[in-house]
Amino acid sequence: MAEFKGILFDYGHTLVWFPRLERTRLAATRNARKVLQELRVVVEGSKLQSLVESFAHRKSGDVVSMEEEFKEIFASLGIKEYRPNDLKEAIWAWWTPFIKNVRARKGLNELLEYLKKMGFKVGIVANVWSEGMNPVLERLGIKGFFDTMISSIDVGFQKPDPRIFHLALNHLELAPEEVLMVGDNPRVDIKAAYDLGIRTARLMRGPNRTKPDIVEPDFKIRNLSTLATIVRKPNPSA
Repeated sequence: MAEFKGILFDYGHTLVWFPRLERTRLAATRNARKVLQELRVVVEGSKLQSLVESFAHRKSGDVVSMEEEFKEIFASLGIKEYRPNDLKEAIWAWWTPFIKNVRARKGLNELLEYLKKMGFKVGIVANVWSEGMNPVLERLGIKGFFDTMISSIDVGFQKPDPRIFHLALNHLELAPEEVLMVGDNPRVDIKAAYDLGIRTARLMRGPNRTKPDIVEPDFKIRNLSTLATIVRKPNPSA
């Protein structure tokens, strides 16, 4: 079995977590409702939250831009006339709590420092918007550790689509068997990577931790720091 040369990470609930996830969702919904009220549209918070979640996690078809996504949301609410700035305000009203109320997983900085010191190529493959992810990575001081950062909304397809993994492998110039995928979701992270011959480590934390395995991951971990032991390269002089 080839030794690891690269590590791919999921973003949400893997590299970072939300200490008060439900409160963050409620804040995002409340913010977006205020923008809609200025457009004379009143919508229940639960309906708005369901709409955003359904468009963000669509089951089929290619991913659209954040602007197109919110245009679809506006259309579903019957909003036909609005300024481009109204659309931008609604997008940022929703995303701001998710950018502010996020924390790095314990030991993340130390792990990334170790991986780069040991010469691993490191990337992110995430079903997320880069403008919602990159400010967090910058604030946490870890953006510079990554050799590639692929967000679904930027490239137009999302996990478990194999294209997003192939794109990451091409960027890292590595073969599937040389890479470890680390994520919390048994379907879009673990099975999707497994199907391509990428070895996997499932982080048993966050809202997906109770979901059953679809395929058996190569490793199950409860803390990211465990990865340092898993990927440690053999000492040639030993």
